[in-house]
Amino acid sequence: GGFYGGDSAPEGSRDFDDIPDAVPRYEPLSATGNNPYKALGKTYVPLESAAGFTQTGVASWYGKKFHGRRTSSGETYDMWRMTAAHPVLPLPTFVEVTNLETGKNIVVKVNDRGPFLHNRIIDLSYAAAHKLGIAQSGTGRVRISAISTGATATENDASTTFSGTVGSIDGPVYYLQVGAYDIADNALEMRSRLRRSGQVLFPESDQEQLAQGRPYRVRVGPFRKLRNAQEAKNYVEQMLGQAVSLIVR
Repeated sequence: GGFYGGDSAPEGSRDFDDIPDAVPRYEPLSATGNNPYKALGKTYVPLESAAGFTQTGVASWYGKKFHGRRTSSGETYDMWRMTAAHPVLPLPTFVEVTNLETGKNIVVKVNDRGPFLHNRIIDLSYAAAHKLGIAQSGTGRVRISAISTGATATENDASTTFSGTVGSIDGPVYYLQVGAYDIADNALEMRSRLRRSGQVLFPESDQEQLAQGRPYRVRVGPFRKLRNAQEAKNYVEQMLGQAVSLIVR
């Protein structure tokens, strides 16, 4: 099964179609659950940012045994809400979860820690597992992708308000160079693709991009933390199917 010993599904039936997905919105980091911790003899270090995070693996669920208990973020676990537990994503993070067998996807709020067994990557609430179609089997292969919630530059790191030269930010900064184009339309097309995926572009405006002249270098960032730049690099490379350069200034 996909749940912990002593856990179980609730009795009776319910119309799961009436349970709405979680609605992504900006929320500050919870006061608890975001520091390094140990579980089952292993140390976990939560991420500082979920920007660009994606992961593929096995999902499980937890239900009746934990209903009404306090989650790692301090919220009360409700097996009828669209929530989830993840070992290292910041609390809270909103993620899209896709069933790789059926293509069905849902949106949940990560507000708890776990799972810690059998290399599973996410524990869904019972309602979320049911809507995704894995409640009966107990587990299922999924892809999870963090959803941007329009946080400020400080929370998301890649600046949404930055203008001027990269050197005007104190200390080292990092950005991704996706490509350099002789044709302006090709650069603008790539910028549009990156923007649709939620990436923050440097320079911010297409007009500034064109003013730089050839070659038209398409960049994502800047990032103040190397870890966040590396996370974004992994995400962009997976999305585009090509390598991008990580540059420090």
